[in-house]
Amino acid sequence: MAGLTLSLVLSACGAQPAKNVTAQSAAPSLSASATASPSTDVPSPEVPAPPAAPAAPVQPALKTFTFADGHISFSYPDSWSVRTQRGPGQEGHPWQPVEAIVSDRTGADLFSVSSGANGIGCSAGPVNRTVFDKAPAPGMREVDGTAPMFGFIVERSGGDDSYFMAVMNPRNLEEGDVSSQCTLLKMGNGAAQNRVIFNQSVYPNPVPGFLSRQAAKSWMATGQYAQLKALMLSLKYS
Repeated sequence: MAGLTLSLVLSACGAQPAKNVTAQSAAPSLSASATASPSTDVPSPEVPAPPAAPAAPVQPALKTFTFADGHISFSYPDSWSVRTQRGPGQEGHPWQPVEAIVSDRTGADLFSVSSGANGIGCSAGPVNRTVFDKAPAPGMREVDGTAPMFGFIVERSGGDDSYFMAVMNPRNLEEGDVSSQCTLLKMGNGAAQNRVIFNQSVYPNPVPGFLSRQAAKSWMATGQYAQLKALMLSLKYS
């Protein structure tokens, strides 16, 4: 059989020399190509799956508190609570303030807001003020048309720092050497005041008494800060 095959090849070479040269030179190339081709059984390299999108933060359920006169309201986490008490005022004065105090689930007091006060101003002294955070408070407007703003500030006087976080008149958000803050707002039903309760001496201490400005800035990254800021931005006067 081998001899027969060789004879056939040689016969073909004599009949068509040009075509046979091409065929012979191409044949090894095809053979080499087939030998070099990778096996189809080799698995393809795995492509890593894209990272999963981070889960959206869970927003706490909210409740709404409204003062008995129907004017000032705000929203707060449903695990917190609100109690009211009579604020300071003059007997027989038509404006008798009511104070609402917001506490967390442990009963620690976090925030205070009063409505219907008879105050018309407050005293001030020289301080140096730095503003850590501020934002419009769209639900509040004073009787003269001023739009209050949320702010978190620190004031230095006599070498000591005092921290304030409230919805206040924009003049309290001017930085540098200024007059000390006054968070009294003049509303249609009398004066209103609000503040986060910073307390460095009472335990448990719900809002930290800051040992440094850096500590105050670190607190701004916590969930408690975000919840208190959201509460104050929800303040509304009707």
